[in-house]
Amino acid sequence: MPWLLILAAYTFLGVLFTSQVWIDYSYAGHPLTWGRAAAVALADWYLWALLTPAIVWLARRFRLNRRSWPGSLTIHIPASLVCTVVKQLADTFDAAVITGVTRAPTPFMKVYVTFLTYWAIVGITYAFEHYHKYRERELQAAHLQTALARAQVQSLQMQLHPHFLFNTLNAIAALMREDIEAADVMIARLGDLLRVTLTTANVPEVPLGRELELVEMYFDIQRVRMGERLTTRVSAEPQTLDVRVPTLLLQPLVENAIRHAAGARPGPTLIEVHGRRDRDQLVIDVEDDGPGPPDIITPGHGLENTGKRLAAAYGPSAGVDLLPRPGGGTISRVKLPNPR
Repeated sequence: MPWLLILAAYTFLGVLFTSQVWIDYSYAGHPLTWGRAAAVALADWYLWALLTPAIVWLARRFRLNRRSWPGSLTIHIPASLVCTVVKQLADTFDAAVITGVTRAPTPFMKVYVTFLTYWAIVGITYAFEHYHKYRERELQAAHLQTALARAQVQSLQMQLHPHFLFNTLNAIAALMREDIEAADVMIARLGDLLRVTLTTANVPEVPLGRELELVEMYFDIQRVRMGERLTTRVSAEPQTLDVRVPTLLLQPLVENAIRHAAGARPGPTLIEVHGRRDRDQLVIDVEDDGPGPPDIITPGHGLENTGKRLAAAYGPSAGVDLLPRPGGGTISRVKLPNPR
């Protein structure tokens, strides 16, 4: 129980009932100053502050629930009556000491209020307990939701790793038939990239600057395969480099850009990645100069998983969209809320 809050509540009640004490004594022919009336009222309610711990203990020890309320009533009813008698005797003594009036006015309504106050304390005790249990359940549900979202993100991330690896190995296998030396270089670059990704496998988020380094390493692999056909540009506003983003967020997007842009024509392909702030969002664009998005967009494995990862980690305010690029091509636009 918040005891300081309880003491403050009793103080408020003492001030509130000061006028009632003043009226009772004036009506009985023993007028008091407002200061003494306040002292009597505060003494009355501060006695409740002394009795409250015992009443709270009884309420918790003999609970009025479905199973035990008949037996608990055999304790609480006598306890409330004893409390009423003791409280009245203590109030009479305190009032006599403070006012000098040996026969203080004790209206029947005060006895009734004393009896009801006991039961009010019991009820408030249960109300606080139910509130705390409700808050604990809410907190537990929030923890479970966070754990579920984390598990979903990890599951989707585990799907992305083999997807990326298999695609790269297939590219190496194709290159082995054309240029063995280039395939060897590509295997070495793949080893470097895998070494870095394995060190961050259990890290859900990395700074954007680190994520862009991984993108550059992936571009190195693709440039070995495509040669001068592939031109890449990676940039970001300086204030965005420390913003944390999901690990390997951009890899499936740049992979899609290369596949749909370079795979659609034999000529050169330009892929650009740029990070920037837009009000309270971090926006990352992966652009290509290919044929542009189709009229009916069917998300592939990488794009669909990226959207699910963002939704699981950040909620509906995050996502990835496919947009037409001015001048031709496609923009895969990632939006993350409230960059830190």
